Amino acid sequence: MKGMKAFLFMSCFFLSGFAFSQDFDSFDSDMDGKLNQAEFSERNNQGYQNWDVNSDGSIDDVEFWDRTYYNLDQNRDDFVDESEWNEGVETGVGESLIEEDYTALDINQDGRLDSNEWNDGMSDNTWFDRYDENADGFIDNEEWNISTFGDWDVNDDNFVDENEFNDFDAFDTW
Repeated sequence: MKGMKAFLFMSCFFLSGFAFSQDFDSFDSDMDGKLNQAEFSERNNQGYQNWDVNSDGSIDDVEFWDRTYYNLDQNRDDFVDESEWNEGVETGVGESLIEEDYTALDINQDGRLDSNEWNDGMSDNTWFDRYDENADGFIDNEEWNISTFGDWDVNDDNFVDENEFNDFDAFDTW
């Protein structure tokens, strides 16, 4: 389950497309070698703004899945080929998609997913629902921060240490 959470969180950051080049120390404001929820959320708010495409203060399922698709499409050709899929699944975000079968999603079997195949294939995926803790159909900033922090905190100690931060690979990929 923790792997699934990490995958989902990574997907969110992977999908944000936001270039995070800062290192761990720039987020560790109290310099204790770990990020608490507040330190993590301060940084994570930047990613939330990228996912909230229409800037209405919440992420709906369309924004969520469109942004995920966009982030998987690394070469920006409006398709997700199997190589891009595999690269995304190997990130922390990928745990949310690992249950999906790329070949089955590629309905027309042309070796790449278009947005219609993506949307059809993700209709039963529960990643969005897990982040939408109050089940109102939207992910607000607090839900986003709590869920992504939980995904990154792989060892469940209520902190994201430097190893978890670096291993998640979200800042470079998503």
